[in-house]
Amino acid sequence: MRTQSYEIKNYGKKPTFASFLPGISGMHGIPIWCYYVNRGQGVVSFGVENKDKAIMEFYPAHEAYQNVKRTGFRTFLKKDGKFAEAFADEAVAHSMRIYKNSLELAEENEETGLKTEVVYFTLPEEKVGALVRCVTVTNTGDQPAEVEILDGMPAVIPYGVDMDSCKNMRQTAKAWMQVEQTAEGISYYRVRASMADSASVKTIEGGNFSYACLADGTQLTTIGDPEAVFGYDNSLGRPVNFAEGGLAGVQNWPVMCQNQVPSSFYGVKKVLDAGAAITIYEMIGQVENQEILSTFAKRKPDAAYFAQKRDRADELTEEIGNYMAGKTADPVFDEYSRYTFLDNVLRGGLPVQLGENKVFYVYSRKHGDLERDYNFFAMLPEFYSQGNGNFRDVNQNRRCDDFFAPFVGDFNIKTFYSLLQPDGYNPLGVEKITYQLKKEDGEKITFTPGSLYHSLMERTDLDDAGREKLFNETLTKAEPLVNGRFIEGYWTDHWTYNLDLVENYLKIFPEKEEELLFEDSYTWFRPQAGVLARRKRYAKTGKGIRQYSSVEEGLEAKEGCENDLLVCDQHGKGRVIRATLLEKLVLLSLTKFAALDAYGMGIEMEGGKPGWYDALNGLPGLLGSSVTELCELSRNLEFTIAMLQKYQKDVPVLEEAAVFYENVSGIVKECGQEVRAEGEAVDFWNRINDAKEAYREKIYYGVSGKKESLDQKELTQTLKECLEIVNCGIDKAVKAGDGVCPAYFYYEVTEFSEDEEGIYPIHFRQHQTPLFLEGAVRFLKLPRTGAEKKALYTKVRESELFDQKLSMYKVNAPLSDSSFELGRARAFTPGWLENESIWLHMEYKYLLELLKSGMYEEYFADFHQMAVPFLDPEVYGRSVYENSSFLGSSANPDPRTHGRGFVARLSGSTAEFIQMWTLMMFGQAPFVSENGELTLNLQPILPSWLIGENCRVEAAFLGKISVIYRFAEKKDYVPGSYRTQNITLRYADGASADYADGKVCGAAAEDVRNGLVKEIEVTIV
Repeated sequence: MRTQSYEIKNYGKKPTFASFLPGISGMHGIPIWCYYVNRGQGVVSFGVENKDKAIMEFYPAHEAYQNVKRTGFRTFLKKDGKFAEAFADEAVAHSMRIYKNSLELAEENEETGLKTEVVYFTLPEEKVGALVRCVTVTNTGDQPAEVEILDGMPAVIPYGVDMDSCKNMRQTAKAWMQVEQTAEGISYYRVRASMADSASVKTIEGGNFSYACLADGTQLTTIGDPEAVFGYDNSLGRPVNFAEGGLAGVQNWPVMCQNQVPSSFYGVKKVLDAGAAITIYEMIGQVENQEILSTFAKRKPDAAYFAQKRDRADELTEEIGNYMAGKTADPVFDEYSRYTFLDNVLRGGLPVQLGENKVFYVYSRKHGDLERDYNFFAMLPEFYSQGNGNFRDVNQNRRCDDFFAPFVGDFNIKTFYSLLQPDGYNPLGVEKITYQLKKEDGEKITFTPGSLYHSLMERTDLDDAGREKLFNETLTKAEPLVNGRFIEGYWTDHWTYNLDLVENYLKIFPEKEEELLFEDSYTWFRPQAGVLARRKRYAKTGKGIRQYSSVEEGLEAKEGCENDLLVCDQHGKGRVIRATLLEKLVLLSLTKFAALDAYGMGIEMEGGKPGWYDALNGLPGLLGSSVTELCELSRNLEFTIAMLQKYQKDVPVLEEAAVFYENVSGIVKECGQEVRAEGEAVDFWNRINDAKEAYREKIYYGVSGKKESLDQKELTQTLKECLEIVNCGIDKAVKAGDGVCPAYFYYEVTEFSEDEEGIYPIHFRQHQTPLFLEGAVRFLKLPRTGAEKKALYTKVRESELFDQKLSMYKVNAPLSDSSFELGRARAFTPGWLENESIWLHMEYKYLLELLKSGMYEEYFADFHQMAVPFLDPEVYGRSVYENSSFLGSSANPDPRTHGRGFVARLSGSTAEFIQMWTLMMFGQAPFVSENGELTLNLQPILPSWLIGENCRVEAAFLGKISVIYRFAEKKDYVPGSYRTQNITLRYADGASADYADGKVCGAAAEDVRNGLVKEIEVTIV
C-alpha cells in the first residue's frame, strides 16, 4: 500500500517548480541525490555524493526547466508503426504524484491508445547506489497492437568527469570517456584515467552503470551510443533512427561507445493485448568497482525485487515521518507535519544510537538544489551516510531533537557550545562526524561509521551477527573528533541559537539543570582566524570610512599540542582545556557585551559577516550593528544571572578571561551612565574595545590554562549592570523604530584620526535601516509584558512588514531608498529572494514567538492564514505538504509570483514549525520538576479547527508514544481555560495506570520519558 501522496494534474501547464527526492536509502544503503521539475519526465539531474559526481548533469533551475525534455529521461513509442514520444506534449492529459521518497508520472494518450506510467525512487539498503526508474506502457485500445518502446537518458556523465569539466571543457573531456560491458553485460561508464593535468595519473576503478530488465528478470541490452537513437539530429530533438526504422533501425546502427558523451537507452518490442501492459525496470547508479556490480547482478532482480524495494523506500521515509505523526481534524496539516519532520532531518540529521554511548546523525546535508545552485552539498556514498552543513543551519534544525529522541540528551548542547571560541565566535563549517581509535600498538585509525562498516563487510571471517557486534564494540571505544572548520568570516548571530538548545533540553530533563551547568566537559574551539583590532578594520573610501577587513586568517596551532583544533594549555603547546557550560555562558555574555556599538543599541558586525539575514552582506562594511543580537544578549544575560543566583557558586574561568572580566566590570561602573544616555558613548566604546582587543591579543596566541574563580555575588552584580545597559539600548532602539524593534543600524564616521597603526574613529552618526521582521521576532523572545508585545504586534500589522494582499508577513520593509552598499538584498527585485518576500523561515519564527508569548488568539488567526498547509495550492504552485524558502510577495512587479513558493524545502522553517507543533500538542514544558519530582506536564494549545467532531486529537510524543486527547467539546483550548480531568498510561507490557487528578509524577513520569509507556490518554474538560 502506497503512503500519502500529493497529486498535480497536467503539471506541465502549471507554473514551474523544482524539488527533489530525499536521498534516503537506509542506514545500510548508498544515497543518491535526485532533482526533479514539473516538466517533461520530471528528473533533470541525479548523482552520488555531490555535483562533481553527477550521472545526469546538474543544471540550475532555469536551465533545468528548458533542458529536461531534451537531456532528461525520454520515452519513445511506436504503436502499429506510428511514432510518439510520451510526456512531450502538454496537451495530452498527464499527472504527477509526489510521495515522500518516490515520484510517479502518468500520461494517457487517447490518440495513440497508450498509457505511460513512470515511477522513480532511490534504491534502498544495497551496497549499490542507484536511481530506479520503472516505465510501464499499457495498450488502452480495444485491439491487440504491436508496441515498440525505447526508453532511457540521452547523456550519461561517466564516472571521473567533474562539474567543472562538464561545464567548461566537455568537448575535450570526451577524449577520456568510454562505455564498457561487465562480464554480466552491464554498461559501465567511466573515464580511462584521472583527468587532472598532473604528474600523478591514476587509473579509475569506480564507475557509473546502467542496468535494465523486464518483469521476469530478462536483462536488456544497453544502447550506449546516442547517434544510434538520434541519428543526424544532434539537438536530441527527434530520435530519427527509431522514428523511421523502429528498434531495428536503432539496433542496426554501427555502435561507437568512445570519444563521446554516451547514452543509456533500452528497447523492447511486444504485441500487447487490449488492456495489457509491459514494464521496463531500469537502474542507473554508481559503484566503487565492477566486482560490487557483478555480485549484485548475480541476484537477477525482477519485478518482485523492485516492488519490494519501492515499498521499502517508502517505508524508510514513512518511519521518519512517524516521529511527528498526528491525527487532527485536518489531514493536510497532519501530512504536512510529517513531511516537515522529514525535511528537517535532511538538514539537521536523524539521531541514532551507535555502540553503547554514541549519538550519531544520519542523512543530513547542506541545502543545495536547483534554485540554490551556489551551495555545494555533499552526501557520503556509504552506509550511515552523512553530509556537510553550516553551524547555524544544523544547530537550529536540531533544536527540538530531545522532544523526539530523548537519548540525544545534552549531545547537541555540548557539540555547539564546544565549537565556541574564547572570543565568542565559532567556525562556520560543521563537517561529517569522524571517530578515532587508538590501537594496542599506538597507531590511531580514523573512520566514519560508514567506512568502518565497509571494512568489516570485506572480512570473510565475520557473519552478520559478528559484524554488528564488532561494529558496535569499536564505536563504543572510539572517540569522536572535532568536526568544525573555519571557512570565512564570523557571523554575528551564530551564538544566539545555542541557548535554544539549553532551554528545550530542560523542558525534557528539568532535574538535570545543575549537572548541565557545572559538568566540566566542554572544550573551546581554537580560533583559526582572529578578529582584527578596530584600527586595522577601517579603510578610507570615497564614500567615507568603511570596514572591509575584519579577520586575519592563519592562526596556526602550536607544535606539541594535544589537539590542533582545540584550545590547549601551556599557551597552546599542552593539553586540551575543559570548561563548564556556566563558564561558557559567562564569557559569551562578556564578549558580546564588549561588542556593543557606539550608541549601545546593537552588537557590532565586527567579524565581517551579518547575522541571520546574510543578504545584507554589505552591512558590516558600513559599520553595521544588530539589535536582534542585542535582544539575544539580553536573554543570555537573564539566563546566566538566574543560574548564578539559583546555585550561588563561584565560576572558575581562564585567567585571561578573569582579567577581561575585571576590565569590563570597571568600565561598566565608570561609563554606565554614558552608554545609558541618548546619543553616542564614545568613551565607553573606546574603553570596552580596548579591553576586548587586549583580551583577544592574549587568547589568539595561546592561553596558560590556569583558572581563577569569579565571586558569584560580584559576578552577578556586574552582569546585572550589563543587562540594565543592554535593556536600555533595546528600549532606545524600539523608540527609534516607533514601537517596532528595528533590526539594524549602521554608522557614519564623522570624525577620525589616523596614524601608522590605522584609523581611530572619534565621532559617529547613527543611521537606521528599514524595518526587518527579525527585529520584532527577537524582541518577542524577551520577558516583556503582554501589553508591550501586543502593542508591537499591532504596530507590525500596521507597518510595511505586513503584506495586505496576501495577509502574510514580509521579511523586510521596502529598501528602495537605501544604498546598494547594504548588500545583495538591495539589488534583488522587491518581493523576490531576500528582498521584501515572504521568507517562510522568518515568518514562522514570528508565529512561533506569538505562540510562546501567550498571544493565542493572534497566533491561531495568523497561523491558519499563513502556514503552508492552509494555503491555496493553485496560488502556492506546488505541493502544500512541502515548504518553500520564500513566497513571492505583492511587492513583486510580476503578479504571477504573488503567493507562489520558490526554492525547495530545506529551510530553517522546518525547525520553527516543529517547535510550534510540539507546543500546540504538548505545551510549553512537557516535563517540569515539582517538589523535587519529575512531573509530566501536558498542556496542549489547540484551536477549534484542529479538533474534529469526535473531539479527539492524537499526536506522537517523544517520537513513539501515542498521546490521545479527548476534549469535552469542540472549541479553542489554551492553558488556563481548561482542566485535565484524567490521564491514563498504557504500558508496552499491557499494564495501565489511571491518574484521576491529571498528575503523573515521579517514577511514572520517568517511565514516560524512558519510553516504557506506549500510549497516554488525556481527558480535558
